[in-house]
Amino acid sequence: PQENLGGWIRSVVVSMRQGDLEQLRKLFTSFLASIPYSMRAKKDEAEKERFFHYTLYLIFRLISVYTVYTEKEQSQGRADCIVETDDYIYIFEFKRDGTADEALAQIEAKGYARPYAADPRTLYKIGVNFSSETGTVEDWKVG
Repeated sequence: PQENLGGWIRSVVVSMRQGDLEQLRKLFTSFLASIPYSMRAKKDEAEKERFFHYTLYLIFRLISVYTVYTEKEQSQGRADCIVETDDYIYIFEFKRDGTADEALAQIEAKGYARPYAADPRTLYKIGVNFSSETGTVEDWKVG
């Protein structure tokens, strides 16, 4: 884990700038694992995918050096999160207690990458599954 939040944020920025998705996965996994379980949900409440979605969106917005869209509406649906850098486009689809494969299948089925077909930047489609039990990234796949 990073010694401070500033160092962690710098690591996220560098990972995204370099297209280092494995480091990005590690950073998000460790960050979410550091959040106390009592902050996520009470025992009698159903944990929502939105908790994870909102947390990652806030991280991207706090970095504020990239263009970030959440629930970006397109012709066939809404992409959970899209981050655009100078060199990369990251399309994220989030699931809770599902699979990263399901998330990637949704990106394909709904055509979330189509608006970027003529864009020269490298495009990554990332399916992320969060575990309500562990409170962190359980499965992460790049398509």
